[in-house]
Amino acid sequence: MANVVFFSFTESDRNTVLTIKGRAVNPNYSNLNFRVRDLLKRWDTNNVSVIRQAISKKMKGTSRTIVLVGNLTYSSRWVREEVEMTLENNKSVYAIKLKNSIGLIPPVLFENNIKVHGWSESALQGLAIR
Repeated sequence: MANVVFFSFTESDRNTVLTIKGRAVNPNYSNLNFRVRDLLKRWDTNNVSVIRQAISKKMKGTSRTIVLVGNLTYSSRWVREEVEMTLENNKSVYAIKLKNSIGLIPPVLFENNIKVHGWSESALQGLAIR
């Protein structure tokens, strides 16, 4: 399952993520070609263990996590959790800045020496199959 990636992102980037995810699995769209798992479901709970369990379940069978860095990603607790969980499972984490985003880089990326790539579909494709 080398081309199955977990997307880490914030709720404010939901529509952008849906577009990217749709293109990645659309055989008529050749620029992106990989499968995505994510936590698109909205959660009505503050129970950390329930959310961590859901993240863990979605990460099973993925080869890496790609953090989609938008305007508010730097303040997301769950992006931090997803990055740390990925690293704990000895999987790679990559990051890419979403098109036209001006947000700060999440501290968890700096702390783990994870480079943030500039936006392009070819860069995203490269990270997904690296």
